[in-house]
Amino acid sequence: MIGHDIPERPWQKVATDIFELDGEHYLVLIDYYSNFIELSKLSTITSQAVIKICKQQFSRHGIPDEVCSDNGTQYSSTEFRTFSEEYGFNHVTSSPTYPQSNGKAEKGVQIAKSLLKKAKADKRDPHLALLDYRNTPLDGLPSPAQLLMGRRTKTRLPTTQKLLQPRTIEGVQDRMKVNQDREKHYYDRGSRVLPALSPGDTVRLREGKQWRLAKVVEPTPEPRSYLVEADGQQYRRNRRELIKTEEDTPACTEGKEENTEKKERRYTFRKPKPKERLNL
Repeated sequence: MIGHDIPERPWQKVATDIFELDGEHYLVLIDYYSNFIELSKLSTITSQAVIKICKQQFSRHGIPDEVCSDNGTQYSSTEFRTFSEEYGFNHVTSSPTYPQSNGKAEKGVQIAKSLLKKAKADKRDPHLALLDYRNTPLDGLPSPAQLLMGRRTKTRLPTTQKLLQPRTIEGVQDRMKVNQDREKHYYDRGSRVLPALSPGDTVRLREGKQWRLAKVVEPTPEPRSYLVEADGQQYRRNRRELIKTEEDTPACTEGKEENTEKKERRYTFRKPKPKERLNL
């Protein structure tokens, strides 16, 4: 597991994603530093709609240094590229077909879905559910609101004025590092580190249940991601979707999964015995 760099300040690095729930589409923005979530309903799932909401949030919290997303058309469009250039933030995308590499956004989606589903089941205002999440301490750290704003925000629960006053929170990065190391320890116990690939290496490129023969062109700036070429086309893929091989020519790979072969099933047919009948 490759951990991301721990941000030095709130809203320095954010992740974003789109999800659908009960026929409605939502945009999630989650801060890497505080886990503070901004949740907005989308009228349409176009780049223009996503950019409009991002601008609203950036005017509230400031422009982040880095925005992480998947390769959905809303984020890979010319409009979003122009937006990132005009606002001056670095846009980093996860490897296509491997959304796990955008883990922070996936976490934000899971939290948002859970809040909305529970609010609906309890017939509760979802805005109050989101407010409570923002004021709940997480993983031994202060709440997302405290980490982002330096203070708690008022909820319907009785709170003294002293607790609502802003204050400096020390030692946040150290505690984040402890949490990150713990997550890495448990993740690495069930996985193995794959060796790096070099330009010119022959690999198998995963596409669904098939593995196509391809050549590594070069590593990309994104972590554990490579540009590979197959049949004259170039693709960006995560290292886990590439298997190094010594093959020189393509081989039949249909039905091949995770480097295992599908074996032919054999059936044996036996002549049925005549039924015994009782002579009553």
